[in-house]
Amino acid sequence: MSALPISVLLLLRDERRDVEELLPALSFAAEVVVVWDPRGDRAARDAAERLGARVFEREFDGFGPQRAFALTQCTQDWVLWLDADERLAANSLPALERASRRPADRPGIMRVKRETRFLGAEIHWCGWNDEWLPRLFTRHGARFDDAPVHEQVHVASATVHASRPPIVLLHHSYRTLEDCVTKMVRYAHANAEKSWRADRRAGLLDVAVRPPLRFLRQYVLQLGFLDGAHGFVLCAFAAAQVFLKYAELWDRSRAGRAR
Repeated sequence: MSALPISVLLLLRDERRDVEELLPALSFAAEVVVVWDPRGDRAARDAAERLGARVFEREFDGFGPQRAFALTQCTQDWVLWLDADERLAANSLPALERASRRPADRPGIMRVKRETRFLGAEIHWCGWNDEWLPRLFTRHGARFDDAPVHEQVHVASATVHASRPPIVLLHHSYRTLEDCVTKMVRYAHANAEKSWRADRRAGLLDVAVRPPLRFLRQYVLQLGFLDGAHGFVLCAFAAAQVFLKYAELWDRSRAGRAR
């Protein structure tokens, strides 16, 4: 099969193991565009170059701006947005090929299904089930917002499709407890920054009440208890991340300053 008219868009910092697993599986794409944060592990960048990616250096200043820069380096009609810890399910390639053959002069977004694992177990509940994400889209007319985290892609006048049968991404996030702690701290800070930029402030009530409410929402209302011990630990980490976010936002609010 000839290469599909797809640019795979990937951000990288320290994920050498992930990039060595992921890039060989992306041979279907005409190009892989990697933007590497130079504060990260040089071995990750070297691995990406060795495996044929087009690599660009840019110091990380938020997921939105970083992906926006990566998008400007893409050259193909369609863009597939991946994270380093995601893998395309093997049986998804025919659906991906059909989607990428759609006329690119008609702005479009294809939603793909993501299935996530936590500490080695597939999560079916906790609010993580039935995730359909806009990860395949036409390059022309596309833009990323400047959110530091939870960034979104927008395509002007696009038709939104859900792939049937679905294009499936397998998300191998949070492989170890160390991964959980690292990402929890990073995302809590980024979310606090995002809220601060949006002129949101926090008081002690937010710090005290929002974390247990998050736990109850995911563990009880979103049926996280059905995921067993993994569901409990996941929901506890989610609540801890909310606590760190609002603690930082409270600290900024009382001091009247940005960090």
